[in-house]
Amino acid sequence: MISIIVPVYNVEKYLEECLESIKNQTYTDIEVILVNDGSTDNSQVICERYCQQNPRFYLINQENQGQSVARNNGVVISKGEFITFVDSDDVIKSDMLQQLMRYMDTGIDIVECDFTEDKEIYNIKNRQLKIEEFTSSEALKKCFDMEIKWSPVAKLYRRKIVEGTPFLENLIYEDLYSGIVSLKNIEKMRKINYIGYYYRIHPRSTMRRKFDSKNLDLFKIGDSLLEKFSEDKLLPYIAKVLFLVCIAHVELYKIRPGHPYFKEYDGNLKKYLGIAKKSSEVLKSSKLLRWYNFSSKLFIIIIFPLYLKYLDIRNKINYKRDNLE
Repeated sequence: MISIIVPVYNVEKYLEECLESIKNQTYTDIEVILVNDGSTDNSQVICERYCQQNPRFYLINQENQGQSVARNNGVVISKGEFITFVDSDDVIKSDMLQQLMRYMDTGIDIVECDFTEDKEIYNIKNRQLKIEEFTSSEALKKCFDMEIKWSPVAKLYRRKIVEGTPFLENLIYEDLYSGIVSLKNIEKMRKINYIGYYYRIHPRSTMRRKFDSKNLDLFKIGDSLLEKFSEDKLLPYIAKVLFLVCIAHVELYKIRPGHPYFKEYDGNLKKYLGIAKKSSEVLKSSKLLRWYNFSSKLFIIIIFPLYLKYLDIRNKINYKRDNLE
């Protein structure tokens, strides 16, 4: 059985579409754990209705404690041999679980498919699938190169992996820690180039929230990862990932000289760069590290914003080409 964990908080606008996509899964041996994290809108009412209509749906109500606590509590009461996470404002294709389960096998601890933030790409019919298999170290390196995602969604986990890496509580960006550490704990994983998950971006999304001091949780997560891998030869790779996430923040929130937290971001970027540079292989693998190392000011103001625009255009062209051939 697959346990589907869905943390719910004030998403009445999107919740029914999410739950319908789960209810209509072609793989039917499922239980759906809805964890209402103290919603103040009609989300609880919607959850209760689905639980009344479908015996596979269960509801937990808790005081508002955050997404990580909701996920952890859902895992505790779940019974499935396998676990997947769906955010309550997102949508999954009707055969997503069937596709993931098809490639779950002995010795495989995670099966991952693709997700997209583009509804047009999500609606493109998937064609011939490509299946890749990785050991733990291979999967970590793919993650460091952004080819495997650290997000917990669009994945099917063997239960022991989730239980062995609970989400860090009372922090945002906890996915970064759990996603990377979980790969450290697997035997093998598989990735399929199937787009099964629509990740909805809206003003309440973590990466679209207005900047406040809570965003500095990123550095607490970073310190936890650096400590976890402190004796590991992959430490420079961890620093590379932290650098990339941090520089993405700098652009997203327009953190420039004069911003109240610029010094914290600047200091951590330099720290991550310093650790990453200890490996010539890591430095060689990332032009962003090299560009920043050459001129941090020029990189932040001009080079990185232009590079992001280029990537957005390239990715859309590639997705459409690969799925229409």
